Amino acid sequence: FSKYLLYAVGEIVLVVIGILIALQLNNLNDQRKSKEVVRVYYEQILQDLKTDRKFIEETISVYDSSRVKLERYKASFEVADTPPARFLANLGELDWLMRDLRFGSTTTSTLQNTGDIKLMPPDIRERLVRLKDLQDQAVNSSSKNFDSALEMTNYATRHFGGADLIQRMQNQPQLLAYTFQEERQIQILLALEAAQNMKETAEGLNREKFDVILADIEELTGMINEELKK
Repeated sequence: FSKYLLYAVGEIVLVVIGILIALQLNNLNDQRKSKEVVRVYYEQILQDLKTDRKFIEETISVYDSSRVKLERYKASFEVADTPPARFLANLGELDWLMRDLRFGSTTTSTLQNTGDIKLMPPDIRERLVRLKDLQDQAVNSSSKNFDSALEMTNYATRHFGGADLIQRMQNQPQLLAYTFQEERQIQILLALEAAQNMKETAEGLNREKFDVILADIEELTGMINEELKK
């Protein structure tokens, strides 16, 4: 009986050891899979950051070009006794495109929605969440400011008509005279001025946010590249 008991205990010990080894191997396999998943996420995040950096740089270039045109328009006020129609013509040469902000934060959204964000190291996880919050804030505030500018632009358009209206009115002197009454020209001028002012303000605020976002992108890119070297 004692020999049988000793044999049974030995079998149990061997089984326990086998289970522990299997668990250890399973844990190691899970860790390896987690590292592979994290590495894939890192690569996707780096691509998102690269896309965001390029978009911001292109948008800043558009803003700079728009500002140069606006400064040239403002300088036209230095000429005395300029008729309103001349200012309206100058306004037509400005950049009226309200460029929407679009950021490539899809990977961060996926991490948050799937819960895989917990796989990231705490410092990188914090940076990812902060960057996405900054981007969301920039998109929301930009949309509101541009909506205000667009509202004033639409107001002026309703009172002035389409871009080709002047050409179509060449054979309609009464309609042309009414459209270009000085009082109406001044109203349209003020509306378009307000729209450009709102647009300029929105772009200035966006540029301030861009500086913070670009700094976060650079820092986050460096952190992820360091993790990939491990």
